[in-house]
Amino acid sequence: MRIRSSFVALATASLVALAACGGTAQPASSPAAPATGQAASGSAKEQLAKLVTQAKQEGELDTATTTEQSPRVPQVKEAFNKMFGLNLNINVALGDQAGKLAKMITTLDAGSRPEFDTLTGSENDLIQLQEKGYLTKIDNWEALLAETNSWVRSGAVKPEDVSPPPFNGSTFVWSTRSRALMFNTKLITEDKVPQKVIDLADPQFKGKFSVPPWTDTWETGTMLYKDKAAWLQTLDQIGKNAFGVIDFSPALSRLLLGEFPFAPMNSYYYYDVKAKDPQAPVGLHWFKDYTSFSKVQFIVPKGSKHPAAATLWTLFMTTPEAEAAWQPAAHEENIAFGQSEQDKIARKSLQESGSYLANWYANTDTLEQLKWWSSNEGKAYRGQIKEAITQRK
Repeated sequence: MRIRSSFVALATASLVALAACGGTAQPASSPAAPATGQAASGSAKEQLAKLVTQAKQEGELDTATTTEQSPRVPQVKEAFNKMFGLNLNINVALGDQAGKLAKMITTLDAGSRPEFDTLTGSENDLIQLQEKGYLTKIDNWEALLAETNSWVRSGAVKPEDVSPPPFNGSTFVWSTRSRALMFNTKLITEDKVPQKVIDLADPQFKGKFSVPPWTDTWETGTMLYKDKAAWLQTLDQIGKNAFGVIDFSPALSRLLLGEFPFAPMNSYYYYDVKAKDPQAPVGLHWFKDYTSFSKVQFIVPKGSKHPAAATLWTLFMTTPEAEAAWQPAAHEENIAFGQSEQDKIARKSLQESGSYLANWYANTDTLEQLKWWSSNEGKAYRGQIKEAITQRK
């Protein structure tokens, strides 16, 4: 099948990165973080040593990650402390990353310190933090990445692959999300499932699938379906066809039990299910019109209580040591620049699908579109998408 141009940059060579174009972020520095927000003196090695010393004085870190990572949280903590010679008390909350980021924005809007020292999220949420000046830019970030990340140090991965425009130095990629359609192979065959995202609006599929509560999958659809009013009408029909609004994990469990035949969700769930039970009745279908793709990134927010520890954690989560610690939990992939077998399998599957990769990093135009979502008009349209896709269920 033909591979669209937006995927070519992703699939070139064994290590690839999505096209990185556009402007440079200029977020406000954290007033409580001299090790990250002020100009570094000396080498990156010296700067890293100062961060480690400051982190030891802080003694603690409050962070969060996805629910799927819960079985491997102890291993991730251990690998982090080992890398930097630390013994920090690390508190890791699980789940609802979008909700935590929304709460963080509200807290910072009120002039208060955020609950978490570092959080993870995708572009659509992070652009709002950047536009408000709530992201701490890590000074000398390229050199610090080379000091902590062996992929960057070897030249196999470029710093801008890890911290892409428009966020350079303020957000750091640790995993990616590619949305696909999971289906129960006992209930339906791949040729009978909705072939395109827009097919979910077909009346023949009414009551046969659930939708997630988040809007990012549908937001990336505007790259292909540019008439926003018409796209909203399509999403309204998809919302009417869906029998309910369900988070990915419970939706997958119910799908495997045979309660309904298919549902859109992150593609890594397929690999996770098959790793645990190769005979499980689950199939993976890449939509033929577009695949919603996002880079999931850690940040250090303005006013972090433990800024040095947060900076180290954010850098650490991009490394092969971190990936080796967290990836076995749920087979989440990093097809942007990861080198594990899981990364290669997921990258190859998406490449061979020929699906149009809808990602905000494709070119300068899509980066400008990403910024639009933080405008009042963009926020209002996002609200309309949420109402349409959930039908307030």
